[in-house]
Amino acid sequence: MNLVLITADEAKTGLSPDDARARHLRETVGLAVGGTFHVGVENGPRGIATITSIAPQLTFTVAWEKSPQARLPLTVLIGLPRPQTAKKVLHDLASLGAARILFFESAKGDPGYLTSSLWKDGEWREHVLKGTEQACSTLVPEVTRVGSLAEALVGLDANAWKLALDPYEATGAPEISAPAKAAVLAIGPERGFADEERAALRAAGFAFAHLGDRILRVEAAALVGGALMLAQLRVWEKHRLLGG
Repeated sequence: MNLVLITADEAKTGLSPDDARARHLRETVGLAVGGTFHVGVENGPRGIATITSIAPQLTFTVAWEKSPQARLPLTVLIGLPRPQTAKKVLHDLASLGAARILFFESAKGDPGYLTSSLWKDGEWREHVLKGTEQACSTLVPEVTRVGSLAEALVGLDANAWKLALDPYEATGAPEISAPAKAAVLAIGPERGFADEERAALRAAGFAFAHLGDRILRVEAAALVGGALMLAQLRVWEKHRLLGG
């Protein structure tokens, strides 16, 4: 991990010695008193922590950054994929910086995916947090699961640039057609969109696009498509070092 997510209370009290994050810092990274690491409060500030003690608690002081990261204006709708694919999507879109991820039960999806421990036991959150930490960020995406594409389309930003990736219906590559400050990307499950879902997307103002003459896996399409849309919105900020 490139950043350790903590709570506001943990910033004051530290981490217990058997906490997985404390063990990672001691045993994997090899930090001792005086060592530093990137830290952040979920959906809050980032900073550089300096370890002040290892036992009985791993405690540290934090030099917080003065201005927070910006949340990127990207919402991704995804037809519920198999659990192993969903784990990759959650991790990679959190790393990319998507603000919202909405999984919808699609017409061509497998209803058996809903019985996975990923969704029943809340395991999905672990992958979102790991993706956020990988990106050295504290901005955790909002993750929602709804029963249909129609539900996922409710309440979307009317002025956002809306794009659906569908190599069978696409007329061109992702290209913004009008000024916009936010983007919504829609991706079907492994078997693609059903005809009624395509009709619903068109009615909601989505254009159809492709990513070249190849069929990509869901997680690859989500990452590449989301990155292309963010690049065209020109919302990425220059990378800055913590403490710099």
